[in-house]
Amino acid sequence: MNPSNSSNDVLNFAEENNSKLPQSLNVLTILTFIGCGIGALGAVATPFIMKFSKEMMDKATSMSTEMSDKQLADIARGKHMIELTQQNIIPLTIIGVISIIACLVGALWMRKLKKDGYWLYVSGEVLPLIGNAVFLGAAAYADWKSYLGLLVPVVFIILYTLQRKYLVK
Repeated sequence: MNPSNSSNDVLNFAEENNSKLPQSLNVLTILTFIGCGIGALGAVATPFIMKFSKEMMDKATSMSTEMSDKQLADIARGKHMIELTQQNIIPLTIIGVISIIACLVGALWMRKLKKDGYWLYVSGEVLPLIGNAVFLGAAAYADWKSYLGLLVPVVFIILYTLQRKYLVK
C-alpha cells in the first residue's frame, strides 16, 4: 500500500463527512456579522447621539413660533424617549452588548452547523426587545419607527428558522 494513497483516502473521507455550509446560511451569517458591527458602533455611540438629539430638539423647541402643534408634540415625545434612554443608558448598553455577543457567537456556531447557535442567536435578538420594553415601557414601541426596529429581528429569526434543517451538530 502506498502511503500517499492512504493520506488521500483520509482526506477524502474527511471531506465526505464534512457538511458544506449552505449558501443561504452563509449569506445570513455574513449579514449578521455586519449587523453586529453596526450594532456595536451604535451601542458605543448611543450616549453621544442622545445628547446631540436632545440639544437639537431644545433648539427646535426654542423656535416654536415656526412649528405646528403636531411638530411640537412630536418633539416633546421624542425628548421624553431620549430622557428615558439617558436615565437607563447603563442597563440598555449592557443588554445591547450582551445581545450583540450572543448574535455574533450564535452566527459563528451556525457557520459550524451547530444547533445551539440558533438558540443563542434568537436569544440575542429577543433580549433587547424585552430589555427595551422593561426599561423604556410603552414609549419603546410608540411609533412606526420602533415597529420597524422589531421587523428586522423577526425577519432574521424567521430566515434562520428556515435554515435550521442544515444545523446538524
